[in-house]
Amino acid sequence: MSSQLTVREEKGFTFIESLFQLIIFVAFAHLFVLFFLWKSPIEEQYANMSDGAWELFAVDFQASIVDVKEFNVHVGGHGISFVTDRGRIDIEQRNAMIRKAIDGQGHIPFLTNVQSAYFMLNGPVVTVTVTMLDGTRKERDFAVGFNSE
Repeated sequence: MSSQLTVREEKGFTFIESLFQLIIFVAFAHLFVLFFLWKSPIEEQYANMSDGAWELFAVDFQASIVDVKEFNVHVGGHGISFVTDRGRIDIEQRNAMIRKAIDGQGHIPFLTNVQSAYFMLNGPVVTVTVTMLDGTRKERDFAVGFNSE
């Protein structure tokens, strides 16, 4: 008697195909871990953006109060006004920002995301205390450059 050999077409995973898929999974898992290692320093950088904005405000503010002829703090301490060669300059908090206006025109944003701002004059030094919207509190003293004329 002769027996017939029948070849069935069975579909499924072979051992080699399984190993290949395992290698691809491991490669993507490494990329996933690398993404989170990269993401952490980026989040820290964005967390410190308010510090950078505060430092830029401090530089601009100090540059603005040089060669001042007259200096006044608004009632309540929520703003200041002073006179220079450029004219009368007002710096005050409005809504969630500290802004600057020259002769009542052009409101230039100095610092944003501000919950409250307080200005206090002690002789030739003005102290600025700012509470940001995220609750952080920043304070700095600035020297007022009075004109001797």
